[in-house]
Amino acid sequence: MPIRDGGGSADDMVSVWRAVVEVIGDLRRSLLAIFGTRSTTGLFTMTAAATLVVPSTAALAGSVVVLQAVDATAAALQAGADALYVDRAVTVAGVSFTVKTASGSPAAGGQFSYVLFNPSA
Repeated sequence: MPIRDGGGSADDMVSVWRAVVEVIGDLRRSLLAIFGTRSTTGLFTMTAAATLVVPSTAALAGSVVVLQAVDATAAALQAGADALYVDRAVTVAGVSFTVKTASGSPAAGGQFSYVLFNPSA
């Protein structure tokens, strides 16, 4: 008995869904290989400075830090010349990572959340 107008038996549909689940599993394994299994999240407020050291015991030299503005002040900061970036050169393993304004000018306010990924060795 067809499941839908396009035809195919229940066994055909089960086979298709098994293949979909296998592909999703492969994608998950690939992402874990790229980003590692260890990630950390956090929140910080940018101070009236051009540089801010963000404490994080998960920080490593090869960490990938993704920033997200979580309020209007932070969003405006990211839209302008003072947008924040992570300066990997001054990451202190097991201690902190550093964010800086692109312009080098002080920028006050704005809350940011972050996800810190550590690639697999």
